[in-house]
Amino acid sequence: MKKYIVSAAALCAILALASCSNNESEVLAVRLDKNSIELTKGESVRLNASVVPDQEADFEWFSQDSEYVTVDSEGLVTAVGLKKEDPASDEVTPVKVYVKYENGADECEVTVLPLQAQKVEILGEELVKIRQGESVTLDVKYYPEDADIKVVTWSTDYAVVAKVNKVTGVVTGMEPGFATITASYNDKVYDVVTVQVEPK
Repeated sequence: MKKYIVSAAALCAILALASCSNNESEVLAVRLDKNSIELTKGESVRLNASVVPDQEADFEWFSQDSEYVTVDSEGLVTAVGLKKEDPASDEVTPVKVYVKYENGADECEVTVLPLQAQKVEILGEELVKIRQGESVTLDVKYYPEDADIKVVTWSTDYAVVAKVNKVTGVVTGMEPGFATITASYNDKVYDVVTVQVEPK
């Protein structure tokens, strides 16, 4: 009888320890190393998740809107596009990325920044010929082609010969001679073309 009582006590102790162990391993929280990030369109960054208390975990990852921000099974976040409530506005709406494990979860707010042009190229010939009083519209190509901001400022080094509309790129021949027309973007990226104005 005494042996049975000891065994029961031992069993109770084992169960108590097991119960304690289960409580200690219960997930109390999931934490991300970043809760707010900014990424240029096309850029990626890996988020790191951890569990409290510390233990191995097979995390699940979700994006609030994968059309604009994606996340893979390893926490690699990629900016795909700019989310705008108003397409005409410059304001970008952040997209949330979520991580989950058991009863714990955390989130990171991702703001996608516009991809700016790294190069502009004036289309057409290197020498543009027009007659005095005539006009021609110049256009540019942007690199990369999926850049979000595509606005150049046009200027001329000799308005007496050829003037240019700084917004539209329309060049008008004023007097016979040569002028250099510049298309500049962000005061850093530019291309030039020579315009020859011929007599009427």
